[in-house]
Amino acid sequence: MVLMRSMVAEVKALFAQALRAAFPSVQQEPIVVKGNPKFCDYQCNNAMGLYKDHGQALGFDSPKAVAEAIKASLPKNDMFAEVVVSPQGFVSAKLSSAWLEVQVRGLMSDEDIQMVDAPRKRVVVDFASPNIAKEMHVGHLRSSILGETLCRILEFCGHEVHRLNHVGDWGTQFGMLIEFMKEEHPAFMEGGAMPDVSDLNAFYKAAKKRFDDDEDFKRRAQVAVVDLQAGGEMARKAWQRICDVSRQSFDVVFKRLGVQAEERGESFYNEMIPPLVEELKARGLCQESDGAMCIFTPRVCQIPLMAVKKDGGFGYDSTDLAAIYHRFFVMRMDWVIYLTDMGQEQHFHMIFDAAVQAGWHKPPITRVDHMGFGVVQGEDGKRFKTRSGETVKLTALLDEGVARAAEEIAKRVAEQEKDGGTAMLATPEEQKEASERLGMAAIRYFDMKQNRTSNYIFNYDKMLDPKGNSAVFLFYAYARIRAIQRKSGVDPAKLDTSVLRVTAAGERELVLKMLQFPDVIETILGNLHLHSLCEYLWELCGALTAFYTNCRVLGVPEQGSRLVICEAARVVLAKSFHLLGFQPLERI
Repeated sequence: MVLMRSMVAEVKALFAQALRAAFPSVQQEPIVVKGNPKFCDYQCNNAMGLYKDHGQALGFDSPKAVAEAIKASLPKNDMFAEVVVSPQGFVSAKLSSAWLEVQVRGLMSDEDIQMVDAPRKRVVVDFASPNIAKEMHVGHLRSSILGETLCRILEFCGHEVHRLNHVGDWGTQFGMLIEFMKEEHPAFMEGGAMPDVSDLNAFYKAAKKRFDDDEDFKRRAQVAVVDLQAGGEMARKAWQRICDVSRQSFDVVFKRLGVQAEERGESFYNEMIPPLVEELKARGLCQESDGAMCIFTPRVCQIPLMAVKKDGGFGYDSTDLAAIYHRFFVMRMDWVIYLTDMGQEQHFHMIFDAAVQAGWHKPPITRVDHMGFGVVQGEDGKRFKTRSGETVKLTALLDEGVARAAEEIAKRVAEQEKDGGTAMLATPEEQKEASERLGMAAIRYFDMKQNRTSNYIFNYDKMLDPKGNSAVFLFYAYARIRAIQRKSGVDPAKLDTSVLRVTAAGERELVLKMLQFPDVIETILGNLHLHSLCEYLWELCGALTAFYTNCRVLGVPEQGSRLVICEAARVVLAKSFHLLGFQPLERI
């Protein structure tokens, strides 16, 4: 395992030592930013503030004098080639080419690259969460792929990750559906043929109409709910069969998206709720209000959580209280992350506040986040729907993405075969697999490059633009590295890394960009904004393009060194692709 370290963190560590040595009586965190590439790589900006607050007391007559003291106190190191102080008091550092070369050689090991975010934490990520008896729709796309990528990043950083799919598998709707199936499709209730999930979706809509229009049916459905909650054999068997049909449908979608999660639905927590409510009542945290048992969270909002509804039943508040209790108190998690749309943000912050009141969540020892996201919109700026106004099914969206990717692949093949050329993807089987990989990556990247808290307009043309900020462009960049490696005739695993020299501007720009990868990951761990990784990949591929333009790779004296740089860039690209859930193409 090759451990990558944050460059910014290492630069800050050097300046932190300098600040402590120069000003032992002043507590000061290093203020380090990226510098202007024309002059330096990083810049320390502490001198102005130190002079303003402590200059006279420390005996300095200008920010520049403070900056000179910081420079003089830097420990001896191999990282900085040059440190310069400006008249304004900025301390500018240029990284040593030799140090950069050592970092690049580290990427060339046979072992996988990894990061360590210490201390190691036990983390629950609650994501995907479709509803039983309903098909997954476009609204489930963001939660599923954002959640999967977050899990991969946390695992990459050494954390123990528990992926939980909190499916909606409990509640009054199941009594309604069971009663409808009993009357309209008795064969299913008696172990007959399993319907498709799309049939269940239709049955659900029909059952809902009956429930709203037919008082007698509504009464029977309510009885069926009671029977289900009481553990009635027939009701439980029907419920389990309905869950099985939905689960099979979900698994197909998750497999295509590369999503893995343990199903732990609402029903899992059902038996925990009554004793939990009694405990909260005994501790004075759960109080009667207007006939319901409520927990008040005034730090979040004035509307209370209803642990028990007026009718004595349990709802979403009850289940989510039991879930956060189980995750912190029973599973002993250090960090719990919920992925839902932004519309549920207040609800979850109320749940988090209740968990603090109950002593289950103890910040900063434990951490909890609501990783909210905006909605996917159509060109009209409204929720993405079909022309008939129906919610877009996720399978239909994925199929369309793959079909459009197949068109892009076909264009590429036609161009390559023009005038008797040879296509990189010669067989229909290769083209089909490439279309699936490219289509899935294009959908994922187009979603994840957006700021997750914003709504965005879904557009297939932009999603597959080979010249724009798209997965297609990234795939071409990766395939170009592979093409150069094949043309060189040198096995990347046998490259002599000792010949590496970072001298040209294009080489340095590319190397600096690839070594910023851990900085991007550290930023994501703090703010959970995954679009930072997409922005980084776009910039990395831009640096690659500039490198090819200004630094010829093959047939020049620097070939060996530049092949090492290409392979190191490929390693970072491949790891980034894995974190985003992509399977790159070796040829395209």
